[in-house]
Amino acid sequence: MQVDVTLSPGGDFFEAEVDGKHAGQLEFIRHNGVIVYTHTEVDDEFEGKGVGSALARAALDAARAEGVKVVPRCPFVKAWIERHPDYADLVKGR
Repeated sequence: MQVDVTLSPGGDFFEAEVDGKHAGQLEFIRHNGVIVYTHTEVDDEFEGKGVGSALARAALDAARAEGVKVVPRCPFVKAWIERHPDYADLVKGR
């Protein structure tokens, strides 16, 4: 299964698609020079199939490329970073 993740046209969330069908999204805001991840949602049909992980990885890779720190307020993103410590350096205050 191929998960395609893109930044929304408005630049305020990442959207995941599988075979051209919306599969989930990761919402964020920019605040005081950091990216705050607020909510991740995966459609029921795609739960447990790596969509959330693809969203988290894409969002964090984009933050790294931009050179900004992140605040993972979303429980999913926070747990994902804990399972992938190579992304921990992006978290503000670490």
